[in-house]
Amino acid sequence: MTKGLHQRFEATGLAAHDRFESWRGWCSQAVDVPMQLEPVGRLPYEFDASVEALKVGAVDFVEYRSGAAVGSWTREAVAPAERLRLMMLAPTPDGSGSCYGQRFSLTDGAAVLLGETDGRWHTREGLYGIQVNVPRQSVPVTDAQLAVFNDQRRLRQDAAFTGLVRPALLGLAGHLGALAGMDLPELPGLWISLLTMLTRSLAGGDINGADTAPARWLQVRRYIRLHLTDPHLSPTMIADALHISRSTLYAALPAESDGVLGEVRRQRLALAHTMLRDPTNTQSIAETAAAVGMPRAAQFSRAFGEHYGLTPRQLRAEHRAGR
Repeated sequence: MTKGLHQRFEATGLAAHDRFESWRGWCSQAVDVPMQLEPVGRLPYEFDASVEALKVGAVDFVEYRSGAAVGSWTREAVAPAERLRLMMLAPTPDGSGSCYGQRFSLTDGAAVLLGETDGRWHTREGLYGIQVNVPRQSVPVTDAQLAVFNDQRRLRQDAAFTGLVRPALLGLAGHLGALAGMDLPELPGLWISLLTMLTRSLAGGDINGADTAPARWLQVRRYIRLHLTDPHLSPTMIADALHISRSTLYAALPAESDGVLGEVRRQRLALAHTMLRDPTNTQSIAETAAAVGMPRAAQFSRAFGEHYGLTPRQLRAEHRAGR
């Protein structure tokens, strides 16, 4: 079992005059790199902050929110951690901030890739963000490349970032606590693969290699989920939509997979299973089959029975009788 180590800090329940000092104390013993914090201007007695961290294997996920503050860390503090960090920062009202020695606008938020470097962030209106930290040696990228990649016009418009990495990281926001109790053996490898794909894409290199297969498979499954109702969904359609060859598509399949069409069938049957158990669903079996992209009702019922051990009609009847 690969379960995560979960930590949480919440200043809201503390007395107002204790919040900043408590936040500073927690961050000085942070899960990734200890930070030094200072208030912006006079000590903000109405300051508030929270942080949630999940460590799964060698990969960390951190979601944080704080009032106006200046945070810093030294190169000596960062070096032992040997992490590559992808930080996504939400927009702030005043639209300004600094990080990694660079100033950038937070009017529309920002994304930053950090390596082994001293750093500093400063926001006058507070900071909200989510980040993932992976072992530095697991992703082939240099500090010189990272400095180039942090051009917001380049990073935030990169196809691998906008289409895959950003949605995946945002999908974790608000769910780190729930994930802590789950068995997550594939999560570290998946995120190493995602950041490898991102850095290759930013460098203009090949992003179809075997070491990016887990990330590619996530992208394939996401596309399938969004197009389940199309009865013409096929490997060729998926490969064309993702701008990859069929060989690259099949190379992304994990060893335990029963193929691209098998994944399409599995997702369709799972969606149908959910619909048939819904007491508010008044669709017939044939209508349900068509709604999940399987217009041949007899073929749908046969596949459903083989997968779940009972027919769609039996499932609906048993669920209604149970209720």
